Amino acid sequence: MNGEEIGRAVSESHRGHDRRFGRGPRAVAGAVYGIVSVLAVIAGASHFDDSAGRVFAFAVISSAVIWAVHVYASMLADSGPGVMPWRRVLVAGVRHEIGIVEGVFVPLLILLLGTIGWIDDGRAITWSMWSGVVLLTLIPLVWLRHTGRSWARSLAGSAACGLLGLGLTWMKVLLH
Repeated sequence: MNGEEIGRAVSESHRGHDRRFGRGPRAVAGAVYGIVSVLAVIAGASHFDDSAGRVFAFAVISSAVIWAVHVYASMLADSGPGVMPWRRVLVAGVRHEIGIVEGVFVPLLILLLGTIGWIDDGRAITWSMWSGVVLLTLIPLVWLRHTGRSWARSLAGSAACGLLGLGLTWMKVLLH
């Protein structure tokens, strides 16, 4: 199998994903992972006297490293046994893992607002944590309903993921 055939195989393996909701289940999984990871970083990095800018910088760098590792792992998984051009594997890896970037966007945006002084530091940190809880509650609800689950199952999944976000928020309170 040459590089072009492997590239077609990689593309075809992801072609069956439902694209009406983002880029399918992998993007949803990445978004949830991104939110959980950025909330954990914010919880661990923030202290009572920390500036939103310091927490923002730490969270951006940590999120970039996490995303880069996922892109690299995706590249390795998609490269297969044959020789495939790295550019094609890199593009596929970035596309597959972009959900992580999408997941960290809102919490980081709120921290950025604190960094530039539009909201005070404490509120920026608190609101960024709570934005993650809200997202962790809404994403499963929308996704599960979209995939045909009943309201009861969708709400149960939504509540379970929201509790994860609450647990991370609680961890921040305990740590500090």
